[in-house]
Amino acid sequence: MRGSEVRGLTGEELAALPGVRGQLDRVTADLAAGRNCLWLLPDDMVVAGYAEELHRTVLAGSPEHLQVAEPGAVRAEPVPVEPVPYAHLTADVPLLDGFDDGFDIGWDLPGPRRESPPAPHAGGPSELMTRLAKELSVDPGRAVDELTAPGAHWRPVIGIRAWLEPDTRHGTAGERGHDVARLVRALDAAVKDAGLLPEQRPRVLVTGRLRDLPPQLPDELELELATTSVHWWWGTVGRLDSATLLDGLRGADRHRAAMGGTLLRTRVLRALRSEVVGELCGADLALAVDLFDRWDGSDRSLDECLRVCLAARTTGQGIGCPPVSGGSALLHKPPSALREAWARGVVQAWEGRPRLHPALWHADGGEGRPDQLSVLVSQAQARVLMPWIEDARRRLAELALSYANRPVRELVELHVRNRLKDHATRPERTFLCAEASELERACLRGHVSLPADERLLLATVVRARNTLAHRKVLPDDRLDDLCEKLTTADLRWGRDT
Repeated sequence: MRGSEVRGLTGEELAALPGVRGQLDRVTADLAAGRNCLWLLPDDMVVAGYAEELHRTVLAGSPEHLQVAEPGAVRAEPVPVEPVPYAHLTADVPLLDGFDDGFDIGWDLPGPRRESPPAPHAGGPSELMTRLAKELSVDPGRAVDELTAPGAHWRPVIGIRAWLEPDTRHGTAGERGHDVARLVRALDAAVKDAGLLPEQRPRVLVTGRLRDLPPQLPDELELELATTSVHWWWGTVGRLDSATLLDGLRGADRHRAAMGGTLLRTRVLRALRSEVVGELCGADLALAVDLFDRWDGSDRSLDECLRVCLAARTTGQGIGCPPVSGGSALLHKPPSALREAWARGVVQAWEGRPRLHPALWHADGGEGRPDQLSVLVSQAQARVLMPWIEDARRRLAELALSYANRPVRELVELHVRNRLKDHATRPERTFLCAEASELERACLRGHVSLPADERLLLATVVRARNTLAHRKVLPDDRLDDLCEKLTTADLRWGRDT
C-alpha cells in the first residue's frame, strides 16, 4: 500500500470498460430508436457517483437532450384558487357565527366557521412536471402536449435522475417515484394518441435505483415493447472488464517479483495477481481496485488484505440473500426474489453465473480460511498456470522421445491411457498427448531417462497440476519453485533451438 492512500475507481474508467460500454451503447441505441429507457443501477453506484457519470454519458450521446433540473432549482408556481361552487348564491348571505336568539331547542351550536384555502387539485401538474415545463418555457399543463405536438421540431431525450427526486410518498404503500412514473406514463400515452413515428417521438431517460420508483413500474414498462426499454445493471461487467481495468493499474505495480527474476517469472506472477483479484471481487470493480492496490501478490497476506478492504465498505454488512439458482444469471434482469439483494450489492450476475459478494462468505464463522476463498484462488491460479504447465508438459514429452529406453509403441501401450485412433500406426502422436503423471511413471520405471533438470521440472509440474485439479491453492513457496523451474527450463530450451 502506498502510504495510507488507496486510489479509487473513477467514473471515466468505469464508462470506458468493454461491458459498461456495451450497455451504454444499448441504452443509446434504444433512445435513438424512439424508445423511453428506464435504467436501474445498484444503490452503491449512486452513492459513489458512478450513476451520475453514466447518466450524463448516455444523455450526451443524443444530439437533442434536456436534463431536468434538480428539485429546488425551480420554484413551483402557486396553484390557482378554484372558485367556490355556487358562490353567486351565497355572496349576499351574512355569516351568523355565534348568533343566539334566546331559544333553546336542544341543538349544539357549531364552532365559528373559518374560511380555509381549497386543497390543491389532485390532477394538477407535479413538481417534476413544473421543472420540466420551466426547461421548455411552457405552462406545466401544456408540457406533454408541446412535446408531442405533430408539428414540433424539437424531440429531445429528457433526462431524469430518479435518486434526486423528492422523497414524497404516494398511495397506501408509501411508494417513491410516483411523479416520475406519472410523467413516463403521460408521455407514453400522448405519443400513442398522436401516432408519432419513432423518429418523431420525445423520449425519457430515467436512471435510478430500485427504491426510487414504484415497485411495479419496471415490470409494467417492460410490457411496452414498442415504446419503452428497461435496462438492469445485471451481468453488465465480467472478467474482461476486470482484466482491462487491472491491466491499466500495473504502471505502479509493487509485486514481489520486483525483487528479482526474469521476464517470464514476472509475467506469470503479475498475471496471477490480477486474476486472483478479479476472481475474488467479481463485479465489484471498486473493491478490485482497492484490493489490487493493497495486496502484494503473496498468498500469506491475501486474507488480511481482503479483510481490510471489506471492513472499509458497507456492502453486504448485515444483509442476507435468498437462495440463488444457477439459471438466474442468464436472464437480462435479477429475479424478483433477488432484487432487494441485488440493489444492496449482495448478488450480481458474473460470467453467466450468480455471484455473491465476498462480504457474505468471507466471514462465514468457520476457523481458518473460508472455503470459497480457497476455491476462487485455486480457479484463478489454474486459469493462469495451466497454459504454462501444458507447454512444459508438451516439451517434456517431446524430449522423452529422445531419451526413451523402449520403443515408442511399447511406451504407449504401457503408460498412455487415452490413445488416439492411429496410435498403432503413429504412436508418437499419442505419446505426445501423455499426461504429466504418465510421463513421470515412465521415468520412475526406467523406460525413459530424462536428464536431472527435466526430471525435477516434471515432478514439479505433476504436483502443481494435481494441486490445482483438486481445487487446492499453490502456496507461495511452491509457486515460486514452479516459476523458477519454468524460467530456467525456458532459458535452457532456448539455447537448444
